Amino acid sequence: MSALPNRTITLVKDLLFQEKYHLSHTQTDLMAYMVNVIYWALEVDGYFVIATSKVMSDLPAMNQKTFEASLKVLKDLELIDTKIVEVKQWQGKPKLRGIRLTEKGEEYNSKLVLPSQDKEVKKLKQELKEKEEKIKEQEETIKRLSVSPTVEKSSNTPKKEPFPELTTTEFENFVLTVTKKFAITSQPICNGVPKWDKNTTFYINSYNKLSIITQDGEHKQLRNPEEINHFWQWLSKNPQRVGDKIDFSKSPTLKQLEKRLLNTTIKMGNSKETIESFIECNNGLKVKVKNQKGEVRVIIDKDTKKDKIFSLDEAQSILFKLLM
Repeated sequence: MSALPNRTITLVKDLLFQEKYHLSHTQTDLMAYMVNVIYWALEVDGYFVIATSKVMSDLPAMNQKTFEASLKVLKDLELIDTKIVEVKQWQGKPKLRGIRLTEKGEEYNSKLVLPSQDKEVKKLKQELKEKEEKIKEQEETIKRLSVSPTVEKSSNTPKKEPFPELTTTEFENFVLTVTKKFAITSQPICNGVPKWDKNTTFYINSYNKLSIITQDGEHKQLRNPEEINHFWQWLSKNPQRVGDKIDFSKSPTLKQLEKRLLNTTIKMGNSKETIESFIECNNGLKVKVKNQKGEVRVIIDKDTKKDKIFSLDEAQSILFKLLM
């Protein structure tokens, strides 16, 4: 069945549709009813199960003879299609009449949207448009980012030391400790993990297994060994993120950015860089990175060749996209 157009969820007469197909008032009432069965009727193989007794109960002004006659008219006009379907999940597996709208039938009420729904649809469309524009702007910014050719040999600004590499035993103990703690509390471990959607939240389920909550709210236990190992390896190198679930809809503070991003590795083009420090300036902040040769540079805008000035929101959003 093709995607249905926007429509109301109440019985509304589409007078233009009625006139187009020369329907009587009773036939139009039944058509309005058929349009709305998708909101409550059981679907079997694309057909919606409708018992005659249900129709008689919902439309008391229509007797069974009139119902059958009106149904035949709608079918002859190819506005609906009917089929006997077997409802396997019901006791006795009864065979009942199923009804679906045809492409012509889906035109009914397709232009009618209640004011409250129309307002909500417009609001959602505007929000989607704004998000798409913001994402596009960030992607363009990412393409323009580069590093300053000037190498800083020294700096008086104190640097946050990276966390040391763990031995095999230390790594195993780290995994066991985090697993035990978060299995008891059922609290999220973190989100914003590289190679995953930033809103994917990691947690330990009731079976003491690493699991995720997707951005759509779906709970899944991870079973791919490579995915599981990637997460624990990354978390062991970024233990400051344990218990840190980021609300990406809120603007971060500079301290939060430093906690979450300093000493993390990002990929800019073909180059791997480590985020060395953030430098506050009047309009935002600059980002210093260190390459694999140990050279410290400032991220610049490729177009202007000047130091890139990030807002706090922009720094968090863009740098998380570049994390490795």
